[in-house]
Amino acid sequence: MTRRLLIALLLSPLALQAQDTRPVPTQRVGLPLNLTEIYIPGTELKAKPRRDREPPLVVRILEVKPAKDGSRYDFEVQGLEAGRHNLSDYLEPTDGSAAAELPEIPLEITSALPAGLSYPNKIGRGELPKLGGYRTTMTVLGGIWLAGLGAILIWKKKKPADQDQTNTPQASLAERLRPLVDEASKGKLTPDDRARLERLVIGHWRERLPEVAALSPAEAMTKLRTDPQASPLILALERWLHAPSSSTSQAEIEKLLSPYAASI
Repeated sequence: MTRRLLIALLLSPLALQAQDTRPVPTQRVGLPLNLTEIYIPGTELKAKPRRDREPPLVVRILEVKPAKDGSRYDFEVQGLEAGRHNLSDYLEPTDGSAAAELPEIPLEITSALPAGLSYPNKIGRGELPKLGGYRTTMTVLGGIWLAGLGAILIWKKKKPADQDQTNTPQASLAERLRPLVDEASKGKLTPDDRARLERLVIGHWRERLPEVAALSPAEAMTKLRTDPQASPLILALERWLHAPSSSTSQAEIEKLLSPYAASI
C-alpha cells in the first residue's frame, strides 16, 4: 500500500505536466478551426448569439452527441482577433438555465501581421451619396420630355374647343355687306369688291329662291330685280353705279340690308 501511494505521488506531477502541455488548437485569423469530440459535462449547450461585431470568435456547433453526464460536441470556430481565447465563454445552456461553470477549452488565433499595428479608424455614420450618374440623368430628362409631349398633345386637343369658346360670333351677311354697300353708294367700290358684293348677294338668294339657283349670275341679277325682297338692294346698286351719292344715309343702307340680317 505504501509502495502504491509512493508511485502515485511520483506520477501525479508528470500527469499534471502532460495535461498542461497538451497542444492548444491554433488557427489563423479568418480561417475555420474544427474541434471534434470535445466533451463538456452538464446540460446541452449552444453557441451564444452574436448581437454585434465585438466578440472575437464566431462559434458554430456542428454536431452534439450524448455522453455520460454531458455531451460531445463538434465545433467550427472562426477567429476575428488574434490571441488566446476560451471557447467556453461563447457557450450557454439550450434550456435557458443559468450558465454553469464550464471547463476551459483553450484555443489560439494567430495573425500573419506583426504585432503593434493599429486598426483603421471606424467609419462613422454619414449621409449616403445622392443618386446620380448618366442613367439617372437620362431617366429624368426622358421623363421631362414625355411630360412636355403629353402637355403639348393635351393643349392641341383642347385648343379647338377653347377657340370655339373664345371666338366672337361670326359676322352676319348684313355686317359683311355693309362696308361694300357703303362704298358702292359713294361710287368707290373697286371691281374686285363689286364682284365680291354680287357673289354674296346672288349666293344668298340662290339658297332661298329655287328659281334663281340654276341661273347664271347675269340671269340671276335680272331675276332678282323683280323679286320684292331682293330688288331694293339690286336696284340701289345699279343706281349707285351710274350716279353715286354721298347723301345716302346709314338708315337707308340698314333698310336695304334688312333682308340679309338673319343670314351668316
